[in-house]
Amino acid sequence: MSSVQTATNDNIVYLDMSEIIRPIPPVLDFDKVNSMRNTMEGGAPPSSCSFSPGDLGKGELPPVDVLTFKKSGKTYYFAFGGCHRLRAHDESGKQKVRCKLVNCSPNTLRLYLGATANKYLDN
Repeated sequence: MSSVQTATNDNIVYLDMSEIIRPIPPVLDFDKVNSMRNTMEGGAPPSSCSFSPGDLGKGELPPVDVLTFKKSGKTYYFAFGGCHRLRAHDESGKQKVRCKLVNCSPNTLRLYLGATANKYLDN
């Protein structure tokens, strides 16, 4: 299971929830979050999922796409999607999240955040 943007990207890591910057407040469907929590606890994914149980290990969810860039020796991780998966991890008390890293440039970050990106880019 992968997104269109990361179909050929195998750069999967586990990040601590505290490392991931989520600049856009999520709008959540709590039935979906609860379903994901059930899957993480070993339950079968619902039939509405776009991945089959054989795609992942037991209790795993697809990785969250995370944009990353480095500045002055510091690495920044931004999640703009995966809100339900991140909330399911948070509610389950799991601090480590499977993430698919996508390197981005400052200009790409500006596309996502507009002038707010300056908070991370200017110093």
